[in-house]
Amino acid sequence: MDIQAMDTLDIVVAGIGVAGSFALSSIFDELEVVGIDKREKPGHPVECGEIVPTKSEMKLLLPEVDELDDYSIFDIPKRFESNRTKYFCFVLPNGKSFDVEFEMHVVKRDEMIQTVAEESGKKLILKRRIVSLNNGNLKLDSGEEIKSRVVIAADGANSRIAKDLGVWKYDVVPAKQYVMEGVECDENTIYMYVGKEIAAGGYAWIIPKGNGVANVGVGFRKEFARLGDNIHKALDKFVKEYPHSSPMLKNAEIVSKIGAVVPVDLPLKKTVYDNVMLVGDAASMVISHVGAGIPTSMIAGKVAGEIASQYCLNGKPLERFEEEWRKRLLPAMERSYFIKRVWDVIGERDERINRVLSLASNKDMWKILRSQIPLKLRLSRFMLPLIPLLPF
Repeated sequence: MDIQAMDTLDIVVAGIGVAGSFALSSIFDELEVVGIDKREKPGHPVECGEIVPTKSEMKLLLPEVDELDDYSIFDIPKRFESNRTKYFCFVLPNGKSFDVEFEMHVVKRDEMIQTVAEESGKKLILKRRIVSLNNGNLKLDSGEEIKSRVVIAADGANSRIAKDLGVWKYDVVPAKQYVMEGVECDENTIYMYVGKEIAAGGYAWIIPKGNGVANVGVGFRKEFARLGDNIHKALDKFVKEYPHSSPMLKNAEIVSKIGAVVPVDLPLKKTVYDNVMLVGDAASMVISHVGAGIPTSMIAGKVAGEIASQYCLNGKPLERFEEEWRKRLLPAMERSYFIKRVWDVIGERDERINRVLSLASNKDMWKILRSQIPLKLRLSRFMLPLIPLLPF
């Protein structure tokens, strides 16, 4: 496709991940639109755990969406589902666990992204990397420049566009994941583990995809780690040595490996700059205490596509995006960020994790996983300055 020969487009979607594909699918058909991605296949390789709460769970996680009728996008077709789990097992460093009901789709993320993008009917330009944003226009690694009335920046946690705008200031955490075959676990359960040995400042996971295949990974923050530890050592220890996980992984084989970074911050305070809308991970639109970005990106991408369309056709201001995504997503993100701040203090020492969470109940964990704040956690805000002074 000769981009240079194009007139100014209506909308360019920069990055065809979750947010980008759902933006493409919601942009009105009468507009001239292009989606751009650096990959040969959008969504590949998979860079996350691939879990999305079911529609009923989304109503609990994001109750503010209800009046705005956006839950329909969580009617995820079976063709995009590799497994459906019913429980979370949250495991402390001492082996104590909380078993909590929580129904999740384990999705085929790459297939979902590709299909949603292709079925949008919009033009896709693949294997082109965005190298800069200049006066609202995108320059590609091919030397071509693409002009448009609106840029939907959905180019991920390392957003080139956010960096060029000077707003890439959110906290990100490295994550590393194996896809493994021969995993021996309950395939109705997603396993989450905390502790400095295997997930300093974050958590580790086993997410069953069905038929003995699982995503196995860790999120790791070096500032919380012991001297000499790194994410590679942590994941290998989790797989081979850690007593609470290795029995399920001892006979498993690694099929593929991937590394990525995940935003774990509040979203950007401003997401519209002239003709640019920052969406999804590029705007740190995440449930930060668990690093979850798929459901928030689905909603934000859909809203961005609709508002960009209304701007192009009816002149309605792009700034409406600021209000609309915040109505739906910001309250849960703020609750989640508070939980993360508490966790950052508790998670400094394994003994502190064990002692503090010995006071928690399954009901407390049920709420925390849904970005709700139990009374015990609400009261903890007054104790946060004192927790580091405790002898454990």
